[in-house]
Amino acid sequence: MTNPEQAQKIAQIGEALHRSGCAPYKVEKYVQHFARKLGVTVVVQATPTSVSFQFPEEDNQILMRRMDPAGIDLGLLARTIIRIHRNDDTGIDVIPHPTWLIALANIAIPPIFLILVGSSLQAIGFAAMLGVLVWLCQLICQGERANFVEFLSALVVGISVAAISAGGADVPVWGLCIAAVVLFVPGLSIANALECLAFNDLISGTSLFAQAIFIFTKLFIGIFIGLNIGETLFGAGVHADNVNEVIWWWPIVALPVFSLALGVIFNARLIDIALALPVTALGLWGPVGLGFGAGWITGTWVTAMCITLYGTWVAKKMNLTGAIYIMPGILLLVPGSRVLFGATQTLFNESLMPVQGVGLSAFLMFAAIVAGQITALSLYSQKNRNLVS
Repeated sequence: MTNPEQAQKIAQIGEALHRSGCAPYKVEKYVQHFARKLGVTVVVQATPTSVSFQFPEEDNQILMRRMDPAGIDLGLLARTIIRIHRNDDTGIDVIPHPTWLIALANIAIPPIFLILVGSSLQAIGFAAMLGVLVWLCQLICQGERANFVEFLSALVVGISVAAISAGGADVPVWGLCIAAVVLFVPGLSIANALECLAFNDLISGTSLFAQAIFIFTKLFIGIFIGLNIGETLFGAGVHADNVNEVIWWWPIVALPVFSLALGVIFNARLIDIALALPVTALGLWGPVGLGFGAGWITGTWVTAMCITLYGTWVAKKMNLTGAIYIMPGILLLVPGSRVLFGATQTLFNESLMPVQGVGLSAFLMFAAIVAGQITALSLYSQKNRNLVS
C-alpha cells in the first residue's frame, strides 16, 4: 500500500526532474525507478507541460501536476538523480551560483562566441556591451514576464546594434545581434526533442520542437523589428561583412571559458562543467573537422555520434544522465544559431560563419544529429539502453 507521504515524495522527484530540463520520457523512467526502490507501483505520464502519477494499488489514485515549460538547471538535475540513487531524505533544493557570477557569464558569452566563430575585434568589444543589456533584460523579465525575455532582449539588441552601425562602426549587424542573443537558442529543447523522437515519444518530441520554433520566432522578429526601429531613429548604417581578426590561439583559450560560462548559466556543478568540456569542443569544431572530406553534414553525423557516446559513457561512470554532458555540445552543434545565420544569408546576404549555406541546410543538420544519436545509442546493448542513466 502507498501512504500519502510516499506519494508526495514520488511526485516531488518527478517535479524536480521536469523542472530541471530532463526529457519527458526519461522523467517517467526515473520516477518509476525511484518508486520501485520504495516498493511502490506507479504509472507515470510526462509531457513538456505536465506530469501525472497513477497509483494502481491505491484504487488508481491519480496526482496531476501542471508544469511550466522546463528551464535548464543541470545542478538540480544531478542532485535529483543522486537523491534517487541514495534513496534518503537529502534535500534537492535549487542552489544557484552567485548573482555576480551569473551576470559575468552572461556578459562574457557574446564576445566569446564571436571569438569562437571568428569576427572583428571591434565587434567583439561591442558584443560585451550588448551582453550587459541582455543581462538587464533578464533582470526585468522575471516571474510572470519570463516569457517576454527573448523578444525584449532581441528588440533591445537590434535597436542598439542599429545605433552602433549608424554611428559609423563597421560591424556585421546581424552577426553581432545573433551573438548577443545566442544564449537563448533553445539547445535543450532541440536536444530533448531529438532524444524523444529517437525513442518514439512523438508527442513530447513534436511539442518540444514547437517550443523551439516559438523561441526562434521571438528572437528573429525581435532583431528584425529592433533593427528597423533603430534605423528609423538613428539613420541607416553600413552592413559590413564579417572580418576575422581573431588570432589563431584565442579560440583555444576561449573555449574553456565559454564552457565555464555555460555551466554557470545552466547552474551545473563544477565537476560536470569540466567533464563536458570535450563535447563543447566537438560541438564547435566537429562538423568541419570530422567530415573527412565528405562535407559538414557527414561531419555533423559523426560529431553527434561522438558527443552521444561520450556523454552516455561519462554519465554511466558518474551514475547520472547523459543530458548533463551531451547538452553543452548539442547547444553548439544544433542548427539553432545556424538557422538565424541562414536567415540572414537568405534575406540580407550577410554571413557570419565561414560555411556558406549552413543555415539553409538546417533540415539536413537536424537529420544528421538524429542519425548520429540513434547510431550511438544503438551501440549499447538493449539492457544498458533501458537503464535509467
